Amino acid sequence: VDQFEQHLRCVLGLPLGDCALRVGGAMMVNVLGCGELPELVAETMAPFVRALHVPDAGIHWYGKVGCTKGRKMGHITVTGFTAASALERIKPILAAIDSKPAADEQDSQKPPPSVGIIMGSDSDLPCMKDAALILEEFGVAYEMNICSAHRTPHEMFEYATTAEARGLNVIIAGAGGAAHLPGMVAALTSLPVIGVPVKSSALSGNDSLLSIVQMPKGIPVATVAIGNAANAALLAVRVLGATVPGVRRKMTEYMASQRSEVEGKRRRIDTEGWKAYLSSMDGQKH
Repeated sequence: VDQFEQHLRCVLGLPLGDCALRVGGAMMVNVLGCGELPELVAETMAPFVRALHVPDAGIHWYGKVGCTKGRKMGHITVTGFTAASALERIKPILAAIDSKPAADEQDSQKPPPSVGIIMGSDSDLPCMKDAALILEEFGVAYEMNICSAHRTPHEMFEYATTAEARGLNVIIAGAGGAAHLPGMVAALTSLPVIGVPVKSSALSGNDSLLSIVQMPKGIPVATVAIGNAANAALLAVRVLGATVPGVRRKMTEYMASQRSEVEGKRRRIDTEGWKAYLSSMDGQKH
């Protein structure tokens, strides 16, 4: 429950609600009046104006008469996937209160990555780009790196052991052949790891699939189909959506759009007949 409802429950002697956060991180800043003069009123309003351009910022203007210096005029709440992301988002608002421009306003408003995409080689990029495209479609911030379990084991160790502290919530790891990267990363972090078996030249990705999916008990890796980095990203979105309602809502809308697409195809085949439908499909391929 929110703070206001909790106050009402307390005053009325009702059972108190759950105080657990519904998001990964939340912050609030109080806005005090600067004075009654027009330029001082504009200065008071500056953080509210800035908040209009900050993702997941909530403006609470109290509607008080006048703008007495030092009087609390309202507050602004900012949420994010993590406390670190909420902190990054609130920086430009704090800069507006201090009447100092942010060092790099564009960067300060850019949310830190919630998902890490890593791969063992740049040859995996044609496959792993699909994960990035899906995350961009959902507006989920991500980072992408090349991190080989065999050629750069020390860098892999550092990446995995610092991932949580850097604000990541999910790691998508793609690898082919021996495909040890997802499993090794999962052994080094408590974050959920999603493995993408990349199709190999020798065994068409079956070696990658078996290597990633056959993890020992206690070190789970969520493994998707061979080459299906898009599904890995969709699964990452669902993981984030478990605690972030906005992300879960986007997933619900995505699923609805898929259903509408299939229904449209069904109507077309009923109307045109399967031969005409197939002919149009062949035409699209050429």
